[in-house]
Amino acid sequence: MKPRIAVLLSLFVALAPSAPAFAQDAAKLGELERKVDLLTKEIENIKLGEASEPVAEPAVAASGVAPAASKVYRARPNKVSIGGYGEMVYTNVSKKKQDGTSAGTRDTVDFLRAILYVGYKFNDWITFNSELEFEHGTTGNTRGEVSVEQAYVDFRFRDEIGVRAGTVLVPMGLQNEIHEPTTFHGVKRTSVEQNVIPTTWRENGVGVFGDIGPVSYRSYLVTGLQSTTNTGVSGFTSSTGLRSGRSSGAKSYAEDFASVTRVDWKPVSGVMVGGSFYAGQADQSLVVNSVPVSMWEGHLKAEYRGAELRALYAEGRVGNADLVNITNGYTNAARTSVGSKLFGGYVEGAYDVLSLRKDNKGQYLAPFFRYERYDTQARTPSAFAKNPANSRVEYTAGLTYKPIPQVAVKADYQWMRNQARTGVNQWNIGLAYIF
Repeated sequence: MKPRIAVLLSLFVALAPSAPAFAQDAAKLGELERKVDLLTKEIENIKLGEASEPVAEPAVAASGVAPAASKVYRARPNKVSIGGYGEMVYTNVSKKKQDGTSAGTRDTVDFLRAILYVGYKFNDWITFNSELEFEHGTTGNTRGEVSVEQAYVDFRFRDEIGVRAGTVLVPMGLQNEIHEPTTFHGVKRTSVEQNVIPTTWRENGVGVFGDIGPVSYRSYLVTGLQSTTNTGVSGFTSSTGLRSGRSSGAKSYAEDFASVTRVDWKPVSGVMVGGSFYAGQADQSLVVNSVPVSMWEGHLKAEYRGAELRALYAEGRVGNADLVNITNGYTNAARTSVGSKLFGGYVEGAYDVLSLRKDNKGQYLAPFFRYERYDTQARTPSAFAKNPANSRVEYTAGLTYKPIPQVAVKADYQWMRNQARTGVNQWNIGLAYIF
């Protein structure tokens, strides 16, 4: 018999009263039943070898692993861990554009994501973790997809240094690594962290990570982006910047590589400030000259009692963007040039009103407001015009309610503005979960 289980059974015997006590004192019987139930659950957890609640430990979160994704790190050696998350989204769009003309849009309901985490802890210092993504409810008629979003092995030699290799999330911004829907406000991920930092951004690579006191870091060598259309990768675009240049670990060309480094500092509890820098090439031998790409971002996250603040700014540059335009057939007349410079930023505030109550029973209710400003054509090559629709401002106001930490119900309204006055406002309602 395993030692821990034997100890628990011994406690059970010690706590059990004699049979006459059952009849004499119903309260003691109820207390005994409660203790038996707790001991039973503890024994089940020991057998499973993993924690039941997907709450990330600080050390794991500092290594860029989200709450549900972190379960494998708390498992015992030689144990499989399974977790996941999902989100369903209803979008009600305005029938008119910003300029008053017809938008020609339809309302939608989408089971946006259903995710499974599967991990295995080989021993105390070698761990495998993976994230399998199912999008939009089906893969039929090109309406959805199945992807490996992460699949890597960690070799954690000590807290200060570890090695990670496989398909990894690029450690930039606040949502690329920690993108589970219960961890952020708003039904949808921020537009800046989709169109400037192309969340969810993953690449095949290898690197180091660790925690040195209040400082955590990650530094990887990864496959580079692909700026032009080839073998299923669309390449850079005017409206979504680098986003369509991701190969997402699928037969990625390895003619060009990139490096990315992130550093976060936690000076006090509840506060994180940091930044990251990415640099590499994106021609993949498909453009006559090199296409250097660089991006940097700075971010802040702070929580104090019920108050929350998030802020981020990112800026990227694409060299020889005119050659990318020529290779992809982008023209001045169509104003479809790739931006040689792109930028974006946002600031968001929220307050958990239930934090004022001592008996909130673990519930959470936070109104929030977010301002975003971004432009994926902040600068274009001299022979190519900009499209004013790509200079955008968004305001998002909404509510996040969590009856328990693992389930969130969200609602928000978004005011979409751009310099071409073609923005379309929308309502969003979402249901999200992790386990």
